[in-house]
Amino acid sequence: MSERASEPSTPSERASEPSRPRIRLGDAAVARIAAAVAAGVPGVVSLRPDLGQTLLGLATSLIGDAAPTSGATAAVTGDHAEVTVTVVTALGHNARDLCAEVQRAVARRLEMDAGLTATVTVTVADVLLT
Repeated sequence: MSERASEPSTPSERASEPSRPRIRLGDAAVARIAAAVAAGVPGVVSLRPDLGQTLLGLATSLIGDAAPTSGATAAVTGDHAEVTVTVVTALGHNARDLCAEVQRAVARRLEMDAGLTATVTVTVADVLLT
């Protein structure tokens, strides 16, 4: 017969237990992870910033701040991330299958590395004909 550890019942018992550190990854860190993973998916030629990232990049270059992550954005709320990735592929790759693989790879990596569930939206911005 196994014994089960009982939950602490009083505030003083809970206070004496070591607490787990709470870690929150910032939006930019999650976007960088997503960009690196997406770039490694076979069929992805490159990532491309969307219009918002392009405008933000122009603005930040004028004031000297770090440039945004090119081709990926993320918004983290609690244990969930909304990620958008914009990719370029080459002719001959099925865009639907490529997007599904990018979604799977990014979501899996964020779950493993950051403990986040993720909704990943992938846009194919261009198809290279060469």
